[in-house]
Amino acid sequence: MYHNSGAILSDRFGNKFANLSSILMERLEKILLDSYNAHSDEIFRFILFKLSDRERAKDILQDVFMRMWLYISKNAKIENTRAFLYKTAGNAVIDEYRRRDRRESKDESLETLSEFGYDPGFDDIDLLVDKIDGGQAMELIKELPEAYAETLFLRYAENKSISEIAEITDRSDNAISVQLNRGVKKLKEIIRNKFKDAL
Repeated sequence: MYHNSGAILSDRFGNKFANLSSILMERLEKILLDSYNAHSDEIFRFILFKLSDRERAKDILQDVFMRMWLYISKNAKIENTRAFLYKTAGNAVIDEYRRRDRRESKDESLETLSEFGYDPGFDDIDLLVDKIDGGQAMELIKELPEAYAETLFLRYAENKSISEIAEITDRSDNAISVQLNRGVKKLKEIIRNKFKDAL
């Protein structure tokens, strides 16, 4: 005759399973908290850079760590926590973009140009680039193709080394160097085109 074996096991070994489960949960919580303490600020800045919405970035950061919790709670091993979190954050941002219906007007008024450093006396693109502040540069970087924008953000806003960026994005150091070089060239083109009347 078959009985509920789960109940029998629970009665017989309940304390051992409860203790094992408790120890496992404590380890998982420690992994998650350590990861949060080590990486949450940089992941938040990465998400905020992508979305330009502080509240939404906070929500997505929480979702990223929830996804990590679900992943590790299935006994999955994460080889590189930082890379895992960046990848998960990037995917969450893509999901957010898909949900949004973004319509941004590109107002090229004189006021907008002056906010980005317009001065009729400039005749050199490098001088104009030097005059643009960090916030303005971040807005211009967002106009780059995604791969260039992400690489430039990690390099110049997060001060990551080429090796760190390669590790985060799962690409070679050489590929990152090439991408940085091309990204800077494209950024200069954007600045040149936006402010061509100022040059």
